[in-house]
Amino acid sequence: MGAICASRHSMCWLCTYQGEKISSTLNEFVIQNIGFMDLTCIAQQLSDGLLLHQPDAQQADTNTMLLHITEHMLHPRVRIAVLLRQLLNLSSLLQNNIVVHDNGITTVDKSNAELYLKVIGQIMTMYKADTQGMLFVDEAGLKKP
Repeated sequence: MGAICASRHSMCWLCTYQGEKISSTLNEFVIQNIGFMDLTCIAQQLSDGLLLHQPDAQQADTNTMLLHITEHMLHPRVRIAVLLRQLLNLSSLLQNNIVVHDNGITTVDKSNAELYLKVIGQIMTMYKADTQGMLFVDEAGLKKP
């Protein structure tokens, strides 16, 4: 029994108490709002909500909640939103590095331009993704906001 408790203290709170009402409510909040809110804002609201209802909740800080969203949650809507944000960040980085200014000479980095177009293509594909039939998702069980 001691080993289970020790491992619980090293785990993310939402993972440890998965299946409990508060954890399910907070995970549902993420799933419903992941496409409309900034990840850090969602993580902050999770942390604040959890600490309000469970003041002794260990590992309920914003960074741990952000880690839970970006690395622990497997719900397709969450995974797609996280990947989409990563691709959008990559596309911005690539776009900023397509035109190169070096010693008064301006050139176009062809490989960055090609990669940028591929990333944009992936972004467009992800926007078309339908999460309803994916993996283990039961959209009917989610409440409408």
